Amino acid sequence: MNQSAPSVLVVGAGPTGLTLANSLQKQGVSFRIIDKLQEPARVSKALAVWSGSLEAFSALGVADDFIAGGIRLTNIRVGDGSHELAAMSIAEGVDSAFAFTLIVPQSKTEEILAAHLAQGGHAVERGVELVDYVEIGDTVRSTLRHPDGREETIDTLFLVGCDGARSIVRHKTGIAFEGYTEPQTFILSDTRIDGPLDSTSIYIWWSSAGSVALFPVVPGIWRTFAMRDEPAGEEPPTIEEIQAHLEASGPPGIKVSDATWLSTFRVNERLAAGYRKGRVFLAGDAAHIHSPAGGQGMNTGIQDAANLGWKIGAVLAGRGDAEMLLDSYEAERRPVAREVVAGAAQKLKFGMVTRGTATRLVRDALISVASRLPAIRQKLQVELSETEIRYSEGPLVEAVRRISGSATPRAGARALDLTLDGRSLWGHFSAARHTLLLFGPPGAHDRMRMAAARFADALDVVDLGAEPAAAARYGLHGAGWVLVRPDQFIAARDDADAQGAFDAYAQLALEPAR
Repeated sequence: MNQSAPSVLVVGAGPTGLTLANSLQKQGVSFRIIDKLQEPARVSKALAVWSGSLEAFSALGVADDFIAGGIRLTNIRVGDGSHELAAMSIAEGVDSAFAFTLIVPQSKTEEILAAHLAQGGHAVERGVELVDYVEIGDTVRSTLRHPDGREETIDTLFLVGCDGARSIVRHKTGIAFEGYTEPQTFILSDTRIDGPLDSTSIYIWWSSAGSVALFPVVPGIWRTFAMRDEPAGEEPPTIEEIQAHLEASGPPGIKVSDATWLSTFRVNERLAAGYRKGRVFLAGDAAHIHSPAGGQGMNTGIQDAANLGWKIGAVLAGRGDAEMLLDSYEAERRPVAREVVAGAAQKLKFGMVTRGTATRLVRDALISVASRLPAIRQKLQVELSETEIRYSEGPLVEAVRRISGSATPRAGARALDLTLDGRSLWGHFSAARHTLLLFGPPGAHDRMRMAAARFADALDVVDLGAEPAAAARYGLHGAGWVLVRPDQFIAARDDADAQGAFDAYAQLALEPAR
């Protein structure tokens, strides 16, 4: 293999592929990223960027750009006919350095991530598509087709398919895309809406005739979702059809005009049977698709990329156990997607598909009760934010489960934020490095410092001192340590005088490969 050739080929330059490319760039990994589209998509399928994704973006150094360019949501408003049933604060109960949700059109998300790549000297190769690939030993040989019809053969160490629901990479691997297609036809529009809507709120509204959902896109423009009445054709909706749905089921007193996007779609609820075949991986919509209910599809893909990126980087840097690192990607991320797909299907059926007077009364009663119970409100918001994800399967977690400390948050859980010298702990995390957090008085961690020094090229040490509040945040009642992975999940932890869990994890992810 030519030493100047890239190590990784990323196929697909949507949010997942661009996040992965940014992760590889931050680690100094050579790569190419291609997309068969000649130009970035102008329509914005995904809108919401939840807290979990903002945490990942922070470690990549791009969170501030998203915050500056997004609309910060304040409420989910739910209503029936002329009555608002509930206004629930978004991110209530979310424990995060970014305890809020942004509306950022997908086109803007891609623009921000591509610009960050450009700052590092990389660009998406547009109009280039994958035709085929074959694994030859430790090489993936891919055939690419350029816009002029020219074909190119490229050898890389890894191939990652981030190329969407109709993934050519998944097709070529033969990995099954298991699931089903909902029978209904759904309509969406991006239009100007005049009327008494709060531009920092999401609206979910219904009547016995059906349901609609409205999301702000950019100032003055709103996205409307609804289920088409039978007979359900596939032709794009008209402004009149959108207006009819809003008058039948939406918030009162609003008028649509000036459409920038009108479309129909069918909902697929599908999950790839596997995320890896040899040196080829699937991520994002290539691995899982579901209804837009909950707005978690793009976010799940972004966090796939955050998980996979550092593991590929570690393997290419000659650290850890390559097979266990790479196997841990599917073991950790596929169960997350399985829950997201199932949850999105439930939300779709509850909020959109089921109709009638009886359903309407049940919805009204459930929302009226749930919105008055803080525990239920918070559970919904935390689920949407993707900040309660915990990895309980896979070789990295299993290696330390029995020997890592019993305090919570445990290995496999997300790291928790705290303030250090007036700065969020997330300001110390990097998508390219592990971080060892030390809690306790001077001299309590001499052994751990020596252990960490062996991995100075891949690990940062942050001393949090003997501040009781910081220790309590991580369930410590004395001196202790917490090792955080580059994707901001806890790798291992224990008391100051216990090093076994650190050593066990280091063999898999930090030690020079054997």
